[in-house]
Amino acid sequence: MLFRSLNGDYNPLHATPEPGQKMGFGGAIMHGLSSWNFTARDLLKEFGASQPENLREFQARFASPVKPGDKLVTKAWRTGDVKGGFEEVRFVTQVEGGKVCLSNGRALVRIAGKAGSKL
Repeated sequence: MLFRSLNGDYNPLHATPEPGQKMGFGGAIMHGLSSWNFTARDLLKEFGASQPENLREFQARFASPVKPGDKLVTKAWRTGDVKGGFEEVRFVTQVEGGKVCLSNGRALVRIAGKAGSKL
């Protein structure tokens, strides 16, 4: 409840199972910004040395819901297209062993550190 009041999210779909069951999700689902931010953080860590100034753009399409406790897996690749010191990185995030939750992902990242070793 503290999290919901701190971020202003009073949507019961993100806290109790009943609305999600009625909507066909099988229970509560995570807020979309959660998967969005987890993915942005991981891309920045992997390609931009965890420095916020190394992430210029981040965009993706919400493709399917994520349930609390789901493990997210992001696949990313560098395109080699560099403009102004920032390289385009494409990505897709999915629930481990399941559906894609963020599709058509694109970020502009200033590549730093040992980029591309894990994703």
